[in-house]
Amino acid sequence: MLQGAMNYVYSGLSVISKKNEKIIEHVDFTKTAVYMKKMTDEEIEEYIETGEPMDKAGSYAVHGIGSKFIEKIEGSYSSAIGLDTEKLEEILNKL
Repeated sequence: MLQGAMNYVYSGLSVISKKNEKIIEHVDFTKTAVYMKKMTDEEIEEYIETGEPMDKAGSYAVHGIGSKFIEKIEGSYSSAIGLDTEKLEEILNKL
């Protein structure tokens, strides 16, 4: 259902710290657009046979075999994998 279309990947994070007995919490998320290429039925079957899509939200891995089916990514690559490391660094620098 995703092939030939765009889908959004959301990655959320929460950082909690304690400073001078005060708890500081920062919660944020990132929305990344992933554009998938059109795939033949044979390509879909071969990908399923690898087992990779079976334990993935969205049934593909941006950093795995599924990467060959990605046309482009708009936004954070690390967010599409699972954790927006740039957003995490930004939050930690503020704290």
